[in-house]
Amino acid sequence: HAILLSGSSDTVCDLLGAKGKDILYIGDHIFGDILKSKKRQGWRTFLVIPELAQELHVWTDKSALFEELQSLDIFLAELYKHLDSSSNERPDISSIQRRIKKVTHDMDMCYGMMGSLFRSGSRQTLFASQVMRYADLYAASFINLLYYPFSYLFRAAHVLVS
Repeated sequence: HAILLSGSSDTVCDLLGAKGKDILYIGDHIFGDILKSKKRQGWRTFLVIPELAQELHVWTDKSALFEELQSLDIFLAELYKHLDSSSNERPDISSIQRRIKKVTHDMDMCYGMMGSLFRSGSRQTLFASQVMRYADLYAASFINLLYYPFSYLFRAAHVLVS
């Protein structure tokens, strides 16, 4: 196991006798570090996102808001559950829409002036989708890796396309 702070990726592979997925590249720039190392060498990537600490703090402190938004989404889905394109029925969802808007606004206010790096309203930001697409791992600090053995196999959670 070795750590390299700068240099040519080709040289690193030659020196270590390693290929692609044998190397975990740690960087803090999604395109300059993560995308390039993945594309050029096929390295696994770890994106350091210091702002993630604040995001997780908000998620923990304001979990009731996130749960309420999820409940509202489920309730909304239930209203349409038995309707299809042949239905003339139009449920009145105005009160639910107002509540969703209020909860979303309350969530946004928790992040300060710049808002969430990962969420805009009830949707993922472009940055969040890029992190999910390009980084194999991500955390607020690379120090988190110290809690795992070098041989640990990190795997993504199984998620159905929504």
